[in-house]
Amino acid sequence: MLSVLSLILLYMVYYGDVFDRWPVSEISSAEKPRNDKYFVYSCRKGVSCGGWGDRQKGVVAVYLMANATNSKFRIQLVKPCDFTRALRPKSFNWRFNKDEVLNRPSTYQVFRNEYGRILREKFTTANFTRYFSKDVTHLMINSEFSHYIRQNKLYSHNLAWLKDLSMAEIFATIWRDIMVLSPELQKRYKQFVETKVSGKKLVCAQIRVGQNRGNSDFLKDNPRMSAGQSLMVWDLFRKYTDPAKYKLFLTTDDEGVRSDAKRLFPGMLIESDGPLGHVDLGPETDKTCDAFKKVILDQHILSTCDVLITSFSGIGRHAAYVRGKETDLYCLEEGKDLSPCNFSSTLFQPSDW
Repeated sequence: MLSVLSLILLYMVYYGDVFDRWPVSEISSAEKPRNDKYFVYSCRKGVSCGGWGDRQKGVVAVYLMANATNSKFRIQLVKPCDFTRALRPKSFNWRFNKDEVLNRPSTYQVFRNEYGRILREKFTTANFTRYFSKDVTHLMINSEFSHYIRQNKLYSHNLAWLKDLSMAEIFATIWRDIMVLSPELQKRYKQFVETKVSGKKLVCAQIRVGQNRGNSDFLKDNPRMSAGQSLMVWDLFRKYTDPAKYKLFLTTDDEGVRSDAKRLFPGMLIESDGPLGHVDLGPETDKTCDAFKKVILDQHILSTCDVLITSFSGIGRHAAYVRGKETDLYCLEEGKDLSPCNFSSTLFQPSDW
């Protein structure tokens, strides 16, 4: 069982004054359940699971279901490749092992988009095991569930630890506890910090344009905003162009935006290595796997930034949550000016998330 004290000590290391409200009862661990059932977040090849931000929402949702019901929690995420190439278990082993559940009754269900939003409304009051009665429940979910599950009085004891936490705090608490970069990405991150950041303050922007014709992976993506809105980001970047103090980091799904940044900020702009691709809409190839690893590394870098600009994307939102502070946080939304924001801003609380 994870003690409250251990969580407090963990977050005193990682977070500032945003995360200062702590649970007063013991957190129930998904690793040491009191029954032998399993909840598995499952993203399989050939199934649309959404982008990386969607998958993170699903992982946290299924974790909370396991936590609430004293069940074992596992992850089976193999599209476009096994994601343990990028992330590994931290506090307990959540890897799915089919031999562990051999010959056990199981079910696999997909709750994408509106179906997930319908389910989470039901889960404010429903008994989860009435919906998922098999020994092993594999779920693909791409919606935010924590705000809804926390309201369920049937599980108030097991979920007492999250009662007074915000959605941002719940995500960051779980993610920091269960995930660590793989050795490969740890090495790449260390090289990035030592050779590119070089002790400077990091000013970052995550610009999601969405649907664009410059990359076949994104042809079927939803349009999120005009690439022209990046002009406001460049204006903010220009406040941090002293090379003795700052480095500029950009992650984007649009090659045009990337090219503009490289042209406007030569010698200041730094990037991680790897191809640009969509982890769900791209082909299930080694290149898309490399793009997947780049997305995860980029998100980790964003979570360490001194100044962070984020757009309509789960990648940026979750990076901001794990970053753990609202100071020097800016939101870039379609049709709006770039402005300072916080975790209560509309960008962090979309109704369809």
